[in-house]
Amino acid sequence: MVHALKETWRVTRSTVLDIRPIVDAPRIGVKDRVGQEKDCGSLKWSGGGPERHAEATAAVSRVVEAGLFTIGAARQFEWVDSFEDVDELVATVAEDWESWSIDEDASLCLMQAMEKGGRGAAPLIRQGIRAQVLKKVGV
Repeated sequence: MVHALKETWRVTRSTVLDIRPIVDAPRIGVKDRVGQEKDCGSLKWSGGGPERHAEATAAVSRVVEAGLFTIGAARQFEWVDSFEDVDELVATVAEDWESWSIDEDASLCLMQAMEKGGRGAAPLIRQGIRAQVLKKVGV
């Protein structure tokens, strides 16, 4: 990853946007018809990927320490994906989130919260995101 950042330094003119998920597990829940949210737990990781985020953080630290970039503005925010129903959420996790899954307890909670939430209730996934600007130093 350090090599990629050094190559990025070589080809960029001024700044690079570093944006990636925060390592914490995404949360799943239901927003009911009046806007109240019921938390149903987190997605479960079953693979070898979240450590890549820690490796990316370490790589950014190394290129900053090497004087290639400085860190400019940095923000954290939540990305919220909303779904029509639980089946769509489950299918999306299975198809797009590769190594993440929903355990039985969270699935049951989702089904119950959707029923209690009434017409217009929507399942959702909340994931923390970190964005920061890397400013090129030197020539």
